Amino acid sequence: MKKATSRVIAAFFKAQFSDPSKAPVPMDLQQLVLEDLKVNASYNKCRRAREKATEDLFGSDEDSYDQLAEYLHLLKLANLSTITNIKTEIEEDGSKRFLYTFLAFGTSNQGFSKLRRVLVMDGTHLTGKYKGVLLTASGQDGNFQLFPLAFAVVDSENDDAWTWFFEKLERIIADSNTLTIISDRCQSIYVAKKRVFPLAYHAACIFHLARNVNAKFHNKSLAKLVTNAAYAFTVGSFQTMYGQIRGKNLECAKWLDKIGAVHWSRAYFQGDRYNLMTSNIAETLNKALWKGWALPIVELLKFIRAMLTRWFSARRKKSAIHNGLVTPEVDKQMTKNMSLVNGSKVATVSSWSYEIVGLFNVKHHVLLDLKKCTCKHYDRVKIPYGNTMLAANYQGIPPTTLVDEYYKTST
Repeated sequence: MKKATSRVIAAFFKAQFSDPSKAPVPMDLQQLVLEDLKVNASYNKCRRAREKATEDLFGSDEDSYDQLAEYLHLLKLANLSTITNIKTEIEEDGSKRFLYTFLAFGTSNQGFSKLRRVLVMDGTHLTGKYKGVLLTASGQDGNFQLFPLAFAVVDSENDDAWTWFFEKLERIIADSNTLTIISDRCQSIYVAKKRVFPLAYHAACIFHLARNVNAKFHNKSLAKLVTNAAYAFTVGSFQTMYGQIRGKNLECAKWLDKIGAVHWSRAYFQGDRYNLMTSNIAETLNKALWKGWALPIVELLKFIRAMLTRWFSARRKKSAIHNGLVTPEVDKQMTKNMSLVNGSKVATVSSWSYEIVGLFNVKHHVLLDLKKCTCKHYDRVKIPYGNTMLAANYQGIPPTTLVDEYYKTST
């Protein structure tokens, strides 16, 4: 069968896909070349063709690094309060070599001040000529939507790179005990967090922890038990499930003991992580950005800017026509919460205190004035659970007024 050079494939590539960020990866390109040109092409040849087509359209990676400072300057002029930074190192010949860059759009900085103070950190590998890693810091808005805050391109996920990224973030979000950081168990993140955000609380992503358990102990049902224990709202429920873990695999329990329940369980966590138990929002961001991973650095940042512009524009239009006191997704959550306590009975204890008796005679105590319930759902997530909503209705208070300010439409 015939073969094609990378130059021929690159020409085909450009003719078919004017925007390489929307084009197929090398493996898919192999199949397209075979189907359309009826020729064989190796993976490496398709990779080189993709790189050549990208360079023809956007210029070389080297040129892109040279243009980076100018592009960041223009971004700051167009989007006030945008924060950028470039770190370089001096080579032996006296020339400058790119090391890191940081970008946090002014719009994101302003918006994040209205969000719950929970930062989800993650890193993903880039696939361009010089590789590198894209570090991200994200939050979640009051409608449970991903809210990207800051980005950095660094050489790798090491102590220095993560510390540098955290130092730049600290210019936007000051360290305090009202801040929570969620991440996988990358040790460089732990080092950087301790150096830059010593007062903030640090929570382990439950998805990654469960995956670690499965990889280490080769037992999916054990990983599921760990997940259930992590999600438990009360200490009693956690202890019951942890007893099952200990009975099933003592070595796993000892391993978890070393990590510390305060770091991975909702019941013992000392800060506020609300409904955010995993770093899934970071994974969602990575999936949204994957088409930009192979682009030159300036084109990658343009890709990010365009994506955030689309997202924020769509949300602005959606919010403008919403009239409810709380966001649409919170409203759905409250409706679901209420359905879980159908048939429960309410008894008055005092002016603002109620006892809720549910199925199987399970009792919970609601303190409306303190916004607390012994089920701990309301305490942790700050959205009224069914028990609290029953008590509010009995008191004659609209349950939506008890929702934390972060979830309200006005915020």
